Formats: sequence, structure tokens, C-alpha cells
Amino acid sequence: MTPTMRRGSRIAIAAVSLVALAVPIAALAMARGDTSAGVPAAAPSFTKDVAPVIAEKCVGCHRIGGIAPFPLQTARQITTNAGAIAGAVQAGLMPPWPPGKRSPAYVGQDTRVLSAPQRSAILAWARSGGKIDGPVGKPAASRGPEVRAGERLLNLRMQASYEPSAPKGVTDDYRCFLLDPANAADSFVTSARIEPGQPKIVHHVILFRVPSDQVASARSLDSGAAGPGWSCFGGTGLPAGDGAGIADSLNNANWIAAWAPGWGGNRLPDGTGVALPAGSQIVMQVHYNLLNGRAPDRSRALLTVAPASAKLEPLQTVLLPGPVELACAKGEQGKLCDRDEALFDLARKYGTAAAFTPAGLLILCRGSAANPAAGAVSTCERRITTPTTIYVAAGHMHLLGSSIRLELNPGTSRAKVLLDIPRWDFHWQNAYTLARPVNAEPGDVVRVTCRHDVSKRTHGGHGVPPTPRYVLWGEGTTDEMCLGILQVTRG
Repeated sequence: MTPTMRRGSRIAIAAVSLVALAVPIAALAMARGDTSAGVPAAAPSFTKDVAPVIAEKCVGCHRIGGIAPFPLQTARQITTNAGAIAGAVQAGLMPPWPPGKRSPAYVGQDTRVLSAPQRSAILAWARSGGKIDGPVGKPAASRGPEVRAGERLLNLRMQASYEPSAPKGVTDDYRCFLLDPANAADSFVTSARIEPGQPKIVHHVILFRVPSDQVASARSLDSGAAGPGWSCFGGTGLPAGDGAGIADSLNNANWIAAWAPGWGGNRLPDGTGVALPAGSQIVMQVHYNLLNGRAPDRSRALLTVAPASAKLEPLQTVLLPGPVELACAKGEQGKLCDRDEALFDLARKYGTAAAFTPAGLLILCRGSAANPAAGAVSTCERRITTPTTIYVAAGHMHLLGSSIRLELNPGTSRAKVLLDIPRWDFHWQNAYTLARPVNAEPGDVVRVTCRHDVSKRTHGGHGVPPTPRYVLWGEGTTDEMCLGILQVTRG
């Protein structure tokens, strides 16, 4: 799913670096006349060979209002950027496909990457001067979600626009909005597409299922806050269900769908769906990143829903968070380099509960919160207790993320990599549906491993404020996370 995130300061800076790298690479290749990669001697036709590939693989992001730093919608735009296009393709940077070679195959992978003939055509065209021999053609019409037989489409939009705000010194606003799907009977969500109204300021969106017995509480939160929705750092603000502990909430999170840059939602694996019981409603939690400005937002979600008679396997979301303990880089000094001061700062920005999360994650993953050791690598394991089929894997970090990996039974003869992203980029996130679902048995272990790099702050250009600080798990864009996400069925 292609995001519609507008260019922000961080993307623009990164784009300059990419173009600066891409142009000399392309120029060098042209100067050499390199044909070692099977590039045809004759220049391909722009209209027949190049423009269709760019329309299929690039324009979803390289368009006005898209996440990419420049549009590629007209012939002039494409030929002007021919050097940058060739350089990025030559270096394997575009189109982006974050999973590395250790990752398994995923559904739809072939549609995201260039085939060998497509790659050769683009490089040969750019080397021959990037000339235009005809119109670029009309872009493909935007299509709504696929609605299959027996399904209905729900268009759930915030009731009114909301303009995010935050206290002085805080650059994030978490806001929850109650959405009514009007489901009078039990049903299943089979696909979700989340469309942020202001992508340049939206950090992420999560749709939470609200059981019927909590709808009154949600309405109370909504009516008790000024303006649309209510503030909701760390969750929806609704109490956990009876008897639901931390392990329960992580092993079966009440997520329906999510959006982050690069990830807008997908159709769920065939034969599965997220249960939406009669009378339940949905909370849309939107995390606004005010580093990129402020503007009225009215995000929406498009869901396809099948009746309970479809007898789908209930798909559940497993969250696998790991602690984040990043000390200031060598040579850095400042008040917030002290871990206790950083904890106080979290409480000041997001409430006292935020200051307990780092300790909770240490206990969950390491068994103790005493004397936490800072380090760039974070891991956490979860033991599987019931027969489980893993369909989807995803990971989430923020701007200091370097790499993330999700594994089953690591270090054993039955080890399997579920997702490996060796070069993390916050702006290219996704949920990856396994081409072959993986079966796990009681006693098996899933592990998330995250690597962070504080030099991304000190080197600049990554959108992280340069002020030295001890970085912990936090809700803000300038804090950090380490989160593995699995969608599974059980039994």
C-alpha cells in the first residue's frame, strides 16, 4: 500500500543526499558506457519501455503530495531527474524494498521491485541521455479497496477536523477518535486502508477494537474533552478487560489495523479476518508529529467487512516490544544524558505512566529493571503457549533505528527468520504477509532484535533534535521504540 505522506524537512534533507549520491553514480556509468548488467545497446523507448515502469513502480510515492522528495508525473519531471533515477536504480535504493536477503518470500513482493528487463531499460534510457519520445500517458485511476462477494465497505471518517497541539517543549500529540461501524451483527474485518488527512504530520495511526461493554466509557472520554476526540498517550485510555494482564494484552492486542509511513493497510490473508463483534466500535488513535508543522486533519479508514457466516479464522495481533536504553554518544554532555533526568522528561511530556514503561519492558524482557545497561542492541523473547500459525510480520522503530529482525526459535536447528530489515528507514514501513505461513508449536520462541544508532542524531539530517539525551522507549517521534508485530491465528 502506498502512503501519501507529504515531504517534510527530514525527507527533503535525505533526498538531497540521495540525489547527490545518485547523480555521480549515473554519470560515471554513462561515461563508461557500462553494459555489464545486460543493458541493451540500443536506447529503449521512453513512452513504451520507461514511462510505464515509472508509472507502475514509482508514481505512487513520487507524486505531488507523496512521500518522495520530487514528483515523476510528467515527462519533464522524469527527464529532469533521469540521473537521480538511474543512480538510485543502479545502487538498488529504488524502488525501496526494506526486507533483506535473509527474509523469507512475501505476498506481492514481485510487484514492489524491478524486474531485470525493467532495470536494464531504465539504466539504458538514462545513459543515452534520458530523452523523451512521446507523452508519459495517463496515470492509472485510483481504485478503492477490493470488495468481494458478501462483503460490505465501511467508510469511517473522523466526525470533524482536528488541529493538533501540544504544550511548549512537546512535539507530539496523541489523539483518539471514536468511530461507529454500526455493526448490528458479529462480523470480520477482511481488509483495511487508512488514509491520513495530513500525512506530513501523522506519525502513525492505529485502529483499536472497543468491546460493546466499553463503548459508554469511550463516549464519556470523547464528550469530556474539548474538541474532537481525547488525548491518549500510550493507548486508548480505556481500561483493560476483566482479568486482562500485560501478557494477555500483548499476546492478543485489540488492534484492527495500522498505518505508518510506507504502510497503509492490506487485505488480510485469505480465510482470515479480525473479529468485530456486534455492538463494538472502533477507536482511531492518531499520533501527530508536530516537528513537521500543524494543520487541521480529518483522517479516515476504509474497511471491508464480511459476515460471521463467512466462518473466517480469527486473526490476532501479537506485540513484541523490547526495551530501549540508548546512552548519549561518546563526548556528548548535557542534563538529559542522565537516565533519571530523561525519565522525568518523559513523565513531564506524556504523563507519569510513560516513566514506568521503560522499567516494565526491562522486567518483561530481561527479568529485572535494576541497574539497566545501555546498549545499541535490544532483544526480547516470547514463548508460544498454543499452536499458532504466523501469517504477517512487521517491525516498528523511530528515527534512530538501524535494523530490526523477527525470528522463530533463533539459535536452534528449527530457526526461521520471519522478517529481517538490515537497513531501517522510518519512512518505509510495511506489514509483510508471508508467502508461506509458518506454524509454531507450544514451547517455540519468537524474538525481536533491534539495533539503534545514536550517531544519526549527532550527524544530523535525520530529523532528530541534536540535543544530547539518554533515549528511552517513549511515545514521541524523538523518543525510540523497538516493536515486533505478528498477525496470527491460534488453535
